[in-house]
Amino acid sequence: MSLEVTEVEPGVARLRLRSWQGRLAGYEVSAYLLHGVLVDTGFPHAEAALAAALDTLRPRGAVVTHWHEDHAGNAPMLAARGLPLCMRPECEATLRTRPVVKLYRRIVWGWTPRLGAARRDFDPAPLEILPLPGHTPDHVVVWDADRRILVSGDLFLGVKVRVAHRHEAPRRLLQSLRRAAALEPRLLLDAHRGPVRDATAALRAKIAWMEETIGAIEARRASGEAPRAIARVVLGREGLVGYASGGEYSKLAFVDAVLSGT
Repeated sequence: MSLEVTEVEPGVARLRLRSWQGRLAGYEVSAYLLHGVLVDTGFPHAEAALAAALDTLRPRGAVVTHWHEDHAGNAPMLAARGLPLCMRPECEATLRTRPVVKLYRRIVWGWTPRLGAARRDFDPAPLEILPLPGHTPDHVVVWDADRRILVSGDLFLGVKVRVAHRHEAPRRLLQSLRRAAALEPRLLLDAHRGPVRDATAALRAKIAWMEETIGAIEARRASGEAPRAIARVVLGREGLVGYASGGEYSKLAFVDAVLSGT
């Protein structure tokens, strides 16, 4: 397990968290620190490394973009330490119930402990917290209007993301992407891809790709094609992550999410 702190630009730090499990799966995750606010808390396997880093960085509070364990995995530890936390009520409710996650996620990230400590709120100003759901119902982003920086959680992830969780809502995500693009950010801080410099253009490219892809899925379904065939033609052959997740995070799940109408 490693945690590397680097400067993105003056006043903006990236906390890059890696583990051998994540490297095997091809994933890492980043949290960010700006205006003294930590955005996301990393995954449970990184608890000790994050705790040590925070002793030096000393944030005034943290924002949790959504409940997934690679973003909220250390929120219970931060709450127990007395650090103020901002999150959507739905996110807090989920963390307090500690939903079971599949084995592959527990291997890669760990399983978030139950949030038991009382949560202290705080004002992250001048940062704004904007609800932009779709990836999850509780998803938020953090917007620095002065510097036009968008800390995006899992809103972006890349232009052509051909896999999804079955619980995702692609049309709602598309609406959220349009709202984010309308802000015209110059810099997007993505949890998995890192800093994206040409942020507005990247968001617009993703919007165009999603509009085209959702349209192609709907057209093929209207012509009577089965979801599995649609996924193969529109998105390509299923990848390793689709099989490793038992289909939970897959191309077929992307198609199913589109066809569910959300």
